[in-house]
Amino acid sequence: MSETANRFEELLRRLGLDALPTYQQILESMDPLSWTLVLLLTGAVILGVFFTLNTRYRFHAFQEAEATPEILLARLKQDPTYLTPASIINRLGAEMTLLLLEYGDQITAPQWRAMWSRVREELLGLLSAQHAFGPVNALAHYYLSTDIQEPDSMRIRRTALIHKLGQRRQLEPGSDGLLAQLRLVRHPAEQLGELGFEGPTIWMENLEDSMPIEGPIIQMDSVRFDTVDRASVNLLIQRTPTVGGAFTLRLEKRNEMWVVVDERVKWGP
Repeated sequence: MSETANRFEELLRRLGLDALPTYQQILESMDPLSWTLVLLLTGAVILGVFFTLNTRYRFHAFQEAEATPEILLARLKQDPTYLTPASIINRLGAEMTLLLLEYGDQITAPQWRAMWSRVREELLGLLSAQHAFGPVNALAHYYLSTDIQEPDSMRIRRTALIHKLGQRRQLEPGSDGLLAQLRLVRHPAEQLGELGFEGPTIWMENLEDSMPIEGPIIQMDSVRFDTVDRASVNLLIQRTPTVGGAFTLRLEKRNEMWVVVDERVKWGP
């Protein structure tokens, strides 16, 4: 052990480290420039520690707030594009996504509508692609088709109408002020009901009974049932005599609830 200590002392002596200066000698050798450098280094270390702790705390608080569905929902109500539609469903779940859908349909501000249209469409598509009870139940409540005592044809029509127009079920009046009309082509055996459309609703026995187009119209053909659990319906949304779109919606019955599972679009005059 003593031999090792002697070798260590010899090494220090050769390196000139056997006679380190005392604190008093260091202080006496300091000039103004040295003191300035020491103060700057000390300040930098203190600021680094402060900002490191402060930043870590802020990020932690932000993540905790964002992890709360209620606060995240409030953030999405301000900007629906804050997250992708897939992230919205993953972070909120089906029930709170339903709250966002219901809220989004009530806002009429043009800037909101421009952002909301695409988000809403993708949310509905993602929910309909899932067969679990939660997403199906949320969609059924959004489409207002939960009353299993109501005729299937009426539930399908209301589902299709809300799918295209939102829960307000409104189409803006024409430039001449004429209100939009909802025209429904019905099968003779079909039971009539209320769809909640904001405007005149006209039932027609067949397409030949179609009246001249005056102002915006939504025309819905009779419901076609492929099976008891699958159906489709055609819609024509005519905003002006030259601007409109034709749609075919395919629906499936899941857990006694009708949901839209596919949409085909054909734009034309």
